[in-house]
Amino acid sequence: MYLNNNISESEFQEIIHRRSNDNLSFSEFLVLLSQRGINTYEIDVATGQATYKGVYADFKTDPQVSLDISKKFDGKKVLEAIANISLPFIDFLKEIAEAGIVTYRVYIPEKKVIYIGSGEEELKEQLKL
Repeated sequence: MYLNNNISESEFQEIIHRRSNDNLSFSEFLVLLSQRGINTYEIDVATGQATYKGVYADFKTDPQVSLDISKKFDGKKVLEAIANISLPFIDFLKEIAEAGIVTYRVYIPEKKVIYIGSGEEELKEQLKL
């Protein structure tokens, strides 16, 4: 599958792999996604599976982890994980799973993230990139 005329799915997967291995900053990752027509993505925290939605295609990545999500939402703990921007992706998922986050959505053009808890609690973050 081709996402647009310039990038194949395997090239796109390489970008995701580089981010997962902490070889791309979050800011660089978002720029590359945006350049390839991806406007939003959603992460299932329990599995690390991402669903990318864009102009050219929607697709899901493979699950990366198997985490238990805390039943208790802890907004302070979520904010602490967000503040620790240097955390590798998997460690970030573990932190927010412990804080009761089930999923989060990244809106690239708006530079906004919405974290959603198991009780439908929401915490919004305006990205400073």
